[in-house]
Amino acid sequence: MRLRPATAGFVGALAVWPGFGAGVAEAQSPPGPAPVVIATPPAPDEADGPTDSLKMVQDSSSRLTLPVMVNGRGPYDFLVDTGSERSVISRELAASLDLPPGPAVRVHQTTGDDLVRTVVIDHLAVGVRSIDHVEAPALAADDLGAAGLLGVDALRDLHIVMDFQTMRMSSAPSRPEPFDPRTIVVRGRSRFGQLILVNASVRGVPVYVVLDSGSQLSVGNPALLKLLTGHSVGFDPPKTTELISVTGRRMTVELDQIAEANVGGISIRNMTLAFAPSPLFGRFGLDRQPAMFLGMDVLSQCLRVSVDLHRKEATFTLR
Repeated sequence: MRLRPATAGFVGALAVWPGFGAGVAEAQSPPGPAPVVIATPPAPDEADGPTDSLKMVQDSSSRLTLPVMVNGRGPYDFLVDTGSERSVISRELAASLDLPPGPAVRVHQTTGDDLVRTVVIDHLAVGVRSIDHVEAPALAADDLGAAGLLGVDALRDLHIVMDFQTMRMSSAPSRPEPFDPRTIVVRGRSRFGQLILVNASVRGVPVYVVLDSGSQLSVGNPALLKLLTGHSVGFDPPKTTELISVTGRRMTVELDQIAEANVGGISIRNMTLAFAPSPLFGRFGLDRQPAMFLGMDVLSQCLRVSVDLHRKEATFTLR
């Protein structure tokens, strides 16, 4: 089955099997096969809002887009991809804006690596914030599924909050997340600008987690699949999906379901994973130990998620 890409950029584009989701819950919840979402007490009054706030939109693949200005023109809908090293623009938009060519760069994707051309963007603005002289890979709009994407080069040194209740994304200078009794703080380390969470486990074994808001579905590596042998829920008949990269590469992978995973004290139950021998895990140094990219199927189950690359931490506020 050929499916649409669900993330883009240097961490790779993923197409996903529709109709699967995960439940996010506390460590204890009623038994049963259905996904579980925690019920929580009312939240205290929120602290003063951040300095900038933009309306988010979910596309047909549940990914988030924001309005972006390119060299003072726009706005254009760009995907928000915390799993991508750098921002990307579609070839079609680059041509319409007559952007000058930049150097060729190597794009690291779930399905493999490709050498692609870049274009030079003088100013890339998201709300009140902008970055200058962006050498953005230029890729086909059909493969991106958007006019472009915002990678961690546009999010670095910011405290990013994705609020799934109000569908707004807020940004402020790096800072701690205001206290909320429903909020779990998870710390990690950075690699190529991405945040790798280290306080996670499956069946008591440590698992490294990369937050990937550009992917609809979470993806595990072969080491995690080996750990789950005999402890995952196989689909009958077996299900597969085709991962489609931002450069058009394709890879057919199997789908399995994890009964429970733990990320920073949050239990995620009935989570469907696409398992792929992706070179991206090796790029992060995560090819020999259980690891996964945590996609929007899990992130959007929270009330809100914050990512602070400078502080090397993420927070999850439960519904």
